Amino acid sequence: MKGVAMKWVIICLGVISLFLLGCDSSIDYAMKMYMRDSTDRVEILFNEGLVHKGMKPILAQTFMDRENMERVLSFITKRPAEFYKCGYSGEIIFMKDADRALTERMKFNIEPGCEHIVYMFNRELYSRKISKKGLEFLRELHDRVIKE
Repeated sequence: MKGVAMKWVIICLGVISLFLLGCDSSIDYAMKMYMRDSTDRVEILFNEGLVHKGMKPILAQTFMDRENMERVLSFITKRPAEFYKCGYSGEIIFMKDADRALTERMKFNIEPGCEHIVYMFNRELYSRKISKKGLEFLRELHDRVIKE
């Protein structure tokens, strides 16, 4: 009898662990589904050096096709990242009907040791690692747009 009870305890603990570990993944999935359904345009902007009051970011790329919008979303991994205190290299803006009033903004950093993207979803702040392909794309785009 003890063996059966112990098996049930282990199974229950395993299910609870999977549920708790899977919560962040469901948030990532929900966020991406929301963005897919609510976005007609994506803009990638870069900050030129340190951002000072009054300095505007530089528009580097605009996508209005589903394929590239999906590609940008794929840059955001499910892997949590620290909330670094490094500042941001730029931001990705997701817009509906090119209406700036209906936007979602994600700030990112592509500097070595600070690579991450931060976004709000359901009134909570999330920090995620950027995929290798995402970092490559953003760094190449940065080097083309920002002349240092």
